[in-house]
Amino acid sequence: MNMANLLKTVVTGCSCPLRSNLGSCKIIPGKKDFLRTFHTHQALWCKAPAKPGIPYKQLTVGVPKEIFQNEKRVALSPAGVQALVKQGFSVVVESGAGEASKFSDDHYRAAGAQIQGAKEVLASDLVVKVRAPMVNPTLGVHEADLLKTSGTLISFIYPAQNPDLLNKLSKRKTTVLAMDQVPRVTIAQGYDALSSMANIAGYKAVVLAANHFGRFFTGQITAAGKVPPAKILIVGGGVAGLASAGAAKSMGAIVRGFDTRAAALEQFKSLGAEPLEVDLKESGEGQGGYAKEMSKEFIEAEMKLFAQQCKEVDILISTALIPGKKAPVLFSKEMIESMKEGSVVVDLAAEAGGNFETTKPGELYVHKGVTHIGYTDLPSRMATQASTLYSNNITKLLKAISPDKDNFYFEVKDDFDFGTMGHVIRGTVVMKDGEVIFPAPTPKNIPQGAPVKPKTVAELEAEKAATVTPLRKTMTTASAYTAGLTGILGLGLAAPNLAFSQMVTTFGLAGIVGYHTVWGVTPALHSPLMSVTNAISGLTAVGGLALMGGHLYPSTTSQGLAALATFISSVNIAGGFLVTQRMLDMFKRPTDPPEYNYLYLIPAGTFVGGYLAALYSGYNIEQIMYLGSGLCCVGALAGLSTQGTARLGNALGMIGVAGGLAATLGGLNPSPELLAQMSGAMALGGTIGLTIAKRIQISDLPQLVAAFHSLVGLAAVLTCIAEYIVEYPHFAVDAAANLTKIVAYLGTYIGGVTFSGSLVAYGKLQGILKSAPLLLPGRHLLNAGLLAASVGGIVPFMMDPSFTTGITCLGSVSALSAVMGVTLTAAIGGADMPVVITVLNSYSGWALCAEGFLLNNNLLTIVGALIGSSGAILSYIMCVVRNVCAQKRHGVLKIRMCLVFYLQ
Repeated sequence: MNMANLLKTVVTGCSCPLRSNLGSCKIIPGKKDFLRTFHTHQALWCKAPAKPGIPYKQLTVGVPKEIFQNEKRVALSPAGVQALVKQGFSVVVESGAGEASKFSDDHYRAAGAQIQGAKEVLASDLVVKVRAPMVNPTLGVHEADLLKTSGTLISFIYPAQNPDLLNKLSKRKTTVLAMDQVPRVTIAQGYDALSSMANIAGYKAVVLAANHFGRFFTGQITAAGKVPPAKILIVGGGVAGLASAGAAKSMGAIVRGFDTRAAALEQFKSLGAEPLEVDLKESGEGQGGYAKEMSKEFIEAEMKLFAQQCKEVDILISTALIPGKKAPVLFSKEMIESMKEGSVVVDLAAEAGGNFETTKPGELYVHKGVTHIGYTDLPSRMATQASTLYSNNITKLLKAISPDKDNFYFEVKDDFDFGTMGHVIRGTVVMKDGEVIFPAPTPKNIPQGAPVKPKTVAELEAEKAATVTPLRKTMTTASAYTAGLTGILGLGLAAPNLAFSQMVTTFGLAGIVGYHTVWGVTPALHSPLMSVTNAISGLTAVGGLALMGGHLYPSTTSQGLAALATFISSVNIAGGFLVTQRMLDMFKRPTDPPEYNYLYLIPAGTFVGGYLAALYSGYNIEQIMYLGSGLCCVGALAGLSTQGTARLGNALGMIGVAGGLAATLGGLNPSPELLAQMSGAMALGGTIGLTIAKRIQISDLPQLVAAFHSLVGLAAVLTCIAEYIVEYPHFAVDAAANLTKIVAYLGTYIGGVTFSGSLVAYGKLQGILKSAPLLLPGRHLLNAGLLAASVGGIVPFMMDPSFTTGITCLGSVSALSAVMGVTLTAAIGGADMPVVITVLNSYSGWALCAEGFLLNNNLLTIVGALIGSSGAILSYIMCVVRNVCAQKRHGVLKIRMCLVFYLQ
């Protein structure tokens, strides 16, 4: 074979039309198909291997009309259709599919869907439904028989209860994703359709109960007489039970909650309900977030409690289910007949047989004066809301299992770790190409909680005997206050100078104020409050300004570190306040009255302008400015506690920070060149912060707070190191040298943990890092070793007076603390990152306090103590609301992290 033929063979063998598209190839006239080209390896001529899967544009998603009796839901809302069309799918919707959910065919057409008949829709590549396929009475054929061969079905299936349906689907070689089998893990919360529907059912149960109850839920005292509040018992602390508790409590009823799981009882308590328990201690934690079957002794104690409650309460709502089994009967006929006439019972487990012996599934009737609501279609009775949430679950699931931008593809593996996307896919897919693969194998690396050993009667009696008496309780309280006051006296005796005592006084009072400021914060404002405290903690810029020097540029290492600290703190300040404003704007409604927030420029101008005028006139009121700034920061935290004052709170925070920076510059009285350097660093940082905060998507604001917060930790590290460099020459003659060194060391440690921990939190929330907890082998020993090394490093730092040793120790502790921040935060799931960020925010407050003590600056001490104490309380509140520590039994490391921060 000659060279020309060889080249022709190479070209023809490639998977791309090389010869027809190669501009540099040329046929020489008069020659035999001789190809002139360059010497190149064949792999460079051919296409890259094709990506697996099918292009979205070649796939059609079908949305049939639900034919189950009284089913009003639809699998995709118009918004869900629009999301899939944007992703690349073609969507066909059966005519009238959304009418019962108030979604017309015109709505679907406007979203990009085509309207077709039932047969055409069911023959789509991917069919999404609410109810499992069944016989279509109009067409006279089973829906499964109309599915496309080797197609995909997404629906509620309940595979364990429907083996015949699986056989039908298997004959069509269907791939089935069962929405009822989505694993209940952190990463899958957005796809958990069971929770979405249970949430609606729980809310609707209370609405129906109120409709059939003959009195108010809330108690009233009127001129016509006194109305007692309704008493409601909710059995089952799952999603439905908690939704019922929240709705009933908001309507003014007295709510009681019972569950066999300790975590669920804590959740009832966090919603304001009274948790009920039996005397026998036994854990009810089961698989997948459900309760397990209890022992005979526990059930007997449970029945005794229920019998007593039936005589007291007005409304019973029960949600107890055990997967794959008939619902347990918790209330006998005799118990129901002991209830007051006019009472109401709502059985959310009616579809599985019911928790009440007197329940008639699907019916509403009265038995011996007690109204029974046994509807099995509560989510469908709120069809618009239920369809919207279910549609969101499906669209999020499709996007998660097939993240590729071009092709639809997911891989089902039997080998997967707990809490990963592999776990979600394998658990959800119950049939693959006609092969039944349900149930899913057990995932690897399942977090194990310590088993709860049931307590004997003797142990319970011993506990009762050990109950704290009033005398012992009072003596404990008195001893604690005695120890605290003795500690204060000792602190005064050990104080190196008067300035330190004054600083401790400021610290203590500010800490108390911060402790009491945020207790009443509205849960919806947790994120904005966290954001504004993060912005205020950017006052680390004050420490940077105090240490800056040189002329237009820094001239020493310490001055360079200070300038960098000022720059990155300014990014945090400007960006943080804008993020807070954007978060608050999310609560605005079109019907809200107009706002005139620009009027807050009047007090801001008066405060800062008045100080500049006083400074120009020769008055030194720097400390008063610090006091005013500190009070504004207190007002900021208090304002962010309620919706009505949230925007005022954000404005007060900006006024406080602006006043503090102005007072710092006035007190320093820098030269024009140095002032230009300071102004440039702050202006550049502020511009960058504003630009980032303005361009970021609304959904990314929480993680941006974490990213900004990392800058506070880094600024604290830089400032502490710079202060050590500046103060080192004076240590030999300074009586407070040891205190300065201790504070610098602690500030560096705290800043390092805050810096790296916040970056990990940002990565998990943004999706850069895996959301699942990173449970490293031997992580407890690793963290203990890092902590021991950090603590041990202070010994040579304090004992060796050399500069080299001091800088080495500070550098080492900053590195060790940064690693510790990574290991602590990575071991926590992505869903709990908001709480982690709040804990780290509290931590940054203590770092700010360290700067205040280092620089003898009242403003930094006040604001640091304020943020540190309020952040600790906000962390506690968020833990209670989210029930973090109780829900995640495997999160021992997280609980320890919280406790360490609180203790410090």
